[in-house]
Amino acid sequence: MSVDDVEDSVPAMSVDSKVKELMGLFDVPAFARRGQDLEYSLKWIHARCLQEREESLEMVRLRLRQWSRVATGPGDWSEVFAGPLDSLWQHAQSEPPVWAGRVAPARQKRTVARDLVASVQRFNVRWRQFLESLNLGPTNQVIDQYNKYYVLEKECVMGSARLASRHFTPVPQLSPEVLLRDYPMLPVPELLAV
Repeated sequence: MSVDDVEDSVPAMSVDSKVKELMGLFDVPAFARRGQDLEYSLKWIHARCLQEREESLEMVRLRLRQWSRVATGPGDWSEVFAGPLDSLWQHAQSEPPVWAGRVAPARQKRTVARDLVASVQRFNVRWRQFLESLNLGPTNQVIDQYNKYYVLEKECVMGSARLASRHFTPVPQLSPEVLLRDYPMLPVPELLAV
């Protein structure tokens, strides 16, 4: 029997099917792909919120800088505001204030304070509108599929329902209210009555 006869007797496997079989050995399991899809969807939503929030806070930050240019220190709020502004600086993720070296007239402080309050109120309205306009349907569908099938697909790979469900926590659906917990509205400073 010659070498050619032996090769003819072996069932021919195409190169393409061998490559496909080899690639299948290195593909991630379905539950891992599902987890990756969820992670990608959530990262996209959060990146979108962060980008929009960063852009929307610019005017509030400008008004905070204007306030620091008419105020001589962090305690200067008591002339025009009912409470301190410390939390507003933090919520707006504004750079630390550079306080004025001289005292500004009370009228100028009130004007800047009114502009600051108006800017914060506009931000809150626009922020709520943005969150309500987000199309959360596709991400919520990914979340729903993840919650339904992740443990089942992992169990198929692991062969144990107990091991597959270990450390699994269902992911809650997204809504504007849920996103408001991560990206809250700004506290609106209260102006003193004149």
